[in-house]
Amino acid sequence: MLFALPWSYFGIQVPFSGNEYKLGLDLQGGIELDYKIDLSEAQQEEWYDAARKKAIIEGLKSIIDKRVESLNINDSVITGANYGGEEHIIVQIPLKGNDELQNWENIERAKAAIGKVVKIEFKEVRDTITETDIAERKNIAYRAYEDLSTNIESFNIEIQKYQNKYENIVSWTTMQIEEIFSGSGIVLNFSESITDTGISQEILEVKNLENEWGYLIYKLEDRTYSYIFIGAEPSIWIAAQDSKGRILDDKYFVNASVQYNDAFQAMVELTFNTEGAKIFGELTDRLVGNPIAIFVGWELLTAPNVNEAILSWRAVITGNYTPESASALAQDINTWVVPAPIYLTSERTIDAKLGQNSLEKIILAGIIGFISILLFLIFIYRLSGFIAAVALFIYIVITLAILKQFGVVLTLASIAGLVLSIGIAIDANILIFERIKDELKTWENLKKSVKIGFEKSFSAIWDANITGLIVAWILFIFGINMIKGFWFILALWILVSLFTVFFISRLFIRLLARSELNTKNFIWK
Repeated sequence: MLFALPWSYFGIQVPFSGNEYKLGLDLQGGIELDYKIDLSEAQQEEWYDAARKKAIIEGLKSIIDKRVESLNINDSVITGANYGGEEHIIVQIPLKGNDELQNWENIERAKAAIGKVVKIEFKEVRDTITETDIAERKNIAYRAYEDLSTNIESFNIEIQKYQNKYENIVSWTTMQIEEIFSGSGIVLNFSESITDTGISQEILEVKNLENEWGYLIYKLEDRTYSYIFIGAEPSIWIAAQDSKGRILDDKYFVNASVQYNDAFQAMVELTFNTEGAKIFGELTDRLVGNPIAIFVGWELLTAPNVNEAILSWRAVITGNYTPESASALAQDINTWVVPAPIYLTSERTIDAKLGQNSLEKIILAGIIGFISILLFLIFIYRLSGFIAAVALFIYIVITLAILKQFGVVLTLASIAGLVLSIGIAIDANILIFERIKDELKTWENLKKSVKIGFEKSFSAIWDANITGLIVAWILFIFGINMIKGFWFILALWILVSLFTVFFISRLFIRLLARSELNTKNFIWK
């Protein structure tokens, strides 16, 4: 009982009381993130159809579910939506009590993980940066300017598209855009006229004292700047291509796993398919003596020198990895290869006040219900009814302790189900008592009647609960994310109620039957 009580709710610190109960989105509030699915590239595929579209959407929902789960954020709700012909994914993430800092960190971690379009790619050092490369960066900037001008209402979405597609591009939102470049020798020229609802009338060429540094496109709205800065030069790394022009990227990737070298240092092993192994072998043969870099997105993970050609279908990412960090990286790689890009379009806070008020009412209803059942059992079944009430109380404590120990997320619906289960759990005791009463009419022997009453009621109780377990199993196999926890709670209360009936109630009732109590005190006939 000490373990099962929610001491932290009352602000009390009790040793060995375990972790806090994990509350769902409806009880502690949360954040709702709306992501638009960009199907433009997928629609160019020759085999794109309604089935392919559905597969992409369901695949994205599964990947997002794994990403949020890897962050140890409980009870996320992930659903699809269609707005004006656009496909969206809605992600609802619970907040953690009133800790604003932790809430903000959870939201930022989730946004960074969910919306990140990760591309695994092997690169080599660029020989030189040519005038063509410089011109292409300028073309990228002007294409971005044109797209942003055309789609000013989706300014932030267009920025995300360019950041996912090209390197050396950053964005931010700030009250004073000069702050971004202060102290770096950068000079901004704001001579161009701008409007409060538009973007810069011309691309600003941001320069330092010696040479061109990049291009700035910004939007000023409600005294807040949203900007995208495109570096004038590309990265020093360029995609590594084989003799057929194939780039070794996620198309040839199978999975990532954690391995250990001879010194028991953790590393991440990448496994390629057959074609990827051939490309990797050709690249390493050509780049002997030179570095080959592994990028996830635009993040450089490692750039080891190639000592000899590697003709196997495995590559290893080494570094100062701990088993935990290597495992996290492998999991990120496995879950971050998405079938279509997604872009955050909006976010809003979900209030939990309604859930808290309802929770208090449900708990009060549960207490009243338990007391009512206790009085009913004592009045109808005398001392045996009191024993059943004790067993019911033990059932409640055991169920709560298991939910707390295993970190099952409690939603308003699941708690209501637990309150309902209090009434259901006593059903088996009533069935047994009625059988005992029937046997007393025949045998007039308390011990024999108790024994036969339990034996004859066993099959009916077992059949009813087996049916409930089958329902729980079906929910587990075919249920969606939103009802993941319900099947567990359903199965749990069935198993715990069976335990309390056939072990706790049976033990106490048999002990009483062996005492000198008369039948009238034991049970009302």
